Amino acid sequence: MRRRDFLAAAAAAVPLWRARRMPTPADSAPAPVALPFDLARVRLLDGPFLDAVNVNRRFLTAQDPDRLLHTFRLAAGLPSTAAPLGGWEAPENELRGHYTGHYLSAAALMSAQTGDAELRARGERIVAELARCQQPNGYLSAFPEQFFDRLHAGQPV
Repeated sequence: MRRRDFLAAAAAAVPLWRARRMPTPADSAPAPVALPFDLARVRLLDGPFLDAVNVNRRFLTAQDPDRLLHTFRLAAGLPSTAAPLGGWEAPENELRGHYTGHYLSAAALMSAQTGDAELRARGERIVAELARCQQPNGYLSAFPEQFFDRLHAGQPV
């Protein structure tokens, strides 16, 4: 049978198959397509996927932890001599701080996937420093608590 004939027959059979049975609640539930697994159980061989992992690692290790922590330190009243990040993370931007969370997630996943001790140590150092930023009063953010006061008062943040 030619591939074209097979596909035509299969396409014609699908409506007949569906018409012969009553739908069940399981029909509306999505079937699982993947199950979670421990990233440490997978090692990539040479190829484009490993190349992409290596590019990501170079990017992650190029990030300066002190720059990632700069606005958190300032919000906690701690000194920071690091150059601030720009864009959304700039000190004058009121949305700052979320990139550090993305960085920590990426470093944790890469460390779990590759066993990279350097990325693990970087993540642990950043988390320890964030805990230090939280010490004065339990608040941890890259922006001051007064932003919540403004928000509560209906003022823009």
